Amino acid sequence: MQANANNYTTDSMIREVLCLKEENAAEYGFDIRMIAAAAQLKQRQHPERIVTRILSDTEQKHGTRPLTHHVAITEL
Repeated sequence: MQANANNYTTDSMIREVLCLKEENAAEYGFDIRMIAAAAQLKQRQHPERIVTRILSDTEQKHGTRPLTHHVAITEL
């Protein structure tokens, strides 16, 4: 177990992330569709925070895109 600059151990950081994920899931009643919809809404509200990958030559040539489904705000 190694400590970082903030005196956290790797295990404590993982526990903190898991706790945040649990709180987020509980906020949406552990409904994966609601969790995903809320995440999509936040992504649309803050597009500058989104990391996108560059499509390969093959994907560009064939027009292949990752599968996505936009969720309307009214669906939340």
